[in-house]
Amino acid sequence: MKISISGLKLFKACRRAYQLKYIEGLYPVTTAPALATGSSYHEKIESLYKVGIMVNPDYSKESAMAAAYAKYIYPKFDVDPTAVEKWFNYDLPTGDTLVGRVDGIAEDGCIVEHKTTAGEITEEYEFNLQWDEQILAYMLATGSRKVWYTVCRKPTIRQKKGESDEEFFERMVAWYDEDTDSKIRLLQIERTDEEVSEFERELCRMIQEIEAAQGSQNYYRNTSHCTCWGRRCEYSPVCLHYDPEQEYVEFERRERYASTKDKKQN
Repeated sequence: MKISISGLKLFKACRRAYQLKYIEGLYPVTTAPALATGSSYHEKIESLYKVGIMVNPDYSKESAMAAAYAKYIYPKFDVDPTAVEKWFNYDLPTGDTLVGRVDGIAEDGCIVEHKTTAGEITEEYEFNLQWDEQILAYMLATGSRKVWYTVCRKPTIRQKKGESDEEFFERMVAWYDEDTDSKIRLLQIERTDEEVSEFERELCRMIQEIEAAQGSQNYYRNTSHCTCWGRRCEYSPVCLHYDPEQEYVEFERRERYASTKDKKQN
């Protein structure tokens, strides 16, 4: 089996949502605004390291965030341009494969991950990063035990009446110059070999649960996940009355990879 950390986290959060995405291959045709912002921001940061400039510069919120990154984060460490958005495949002891992609690898070997947030970057936010399974997966796959987290808060100011797009953009960029540490920051987190090894054992156990669920078709709902992150679950339109023979305008079907049985032959 191939499993991504996103697939693992979704299975833990709600088996029904996991089934619809990774077994039935349903993907929403529209992207949530928060995810679209993060994707555009990542694209601009990626271009900084690959070609030295920001791609598609405009007067958008994402460009203002990237400009703040270029000013406050970019000069602090070097990232290998050949290791930006780097895919990996890691073979587990069970014969399964962990797949994923890191945002980058710094020249000192540390993993680099870019995060965006709607709120202030507080001690509580930093504490929550310590429990992010995603980074444990990346550490397992790359061998690194350190990660650089770059965190950028989305601008909270609004465009004034009569203010041009260019003027508003300049004001968004300047917004980061005040109380900077609560808006954009570089954090480093370390984990031990023992912690990463324990994660690997847990991952192998979870894969067994996923395989058991596939065999029994036991994909129960977790209603606590229905409004997770302050928005309705993207699978709510089909969760209760899904018909595999029907086409849904809200979704497109893609070839699944996270639940495909492709164990290596020894």
